[in-house]
Amino acid sequence: MAFRYTAKIYFDEDEVAHESGNDADELYTWMLMKAQGKFGNFSGEIVDNKTGKVVKSFRKAPPD
Repeated sequence: MAFRYTAKIYFDEDEVAHESGNDADELYTWMLMKAQGKFGNFSGEIVDNKTGKVVKSFRKAPPD
């Protein structure tokens, strides 16, 4: 059985982690936990595998 959503985390333009699941909220929590405590230009998105559309995203920029 294929998962409904795929979450990906990026540092700058490079993918550093990914996870799949059927609950977008759980995947969003997973993304935030993976990026917590790390410094740099992190971002992430959750894509609905059926439609290809981004359903949730985040961006964490380094302090100036």
